[in-house]
Amino acid sequence: MDQVVPMMGDAPNFKDDTGYFPRKNIDSEFYALIEGFGKVRDKVGEDRYAKALDIAARMKAIFSEAEDENDPKTMQGIYLIHELIDIIDEVRARRVAEKLKDDEGRVTGD
Repeated sequence: MDQVVPMMGDAPNFKDDTGYFPRKNIDSEFYALIEGFGKVRDKVGEDRYAKALDIAARMKAIFSEAEDENDPKTMQGIYLIHELIDIIDEVRARRVAEKLKDDEGRVTGD
């Protein structure tokens, strides 16, 4: 969630306007997103992992074509971000229902 949710505000170009992160761009953000999926692959399962990678690839392609935040393609990409959020929420709900503990030994859905 920490990587996915902020993407809505950064779409479609994912550039940092503050100057603090001059190397931030669409490639670096999607690299971080995909690497993050890899870190939780065992928690989400292979089917959801594959689905998340597919959504990420489609998102990047759509955002790459979008001119700016007012381009209809930007909203298409944001809808895909919501699909990723749905996947994360499904996994969290399942982990809580099954009382699976997180890395700190607590049942949080993480």
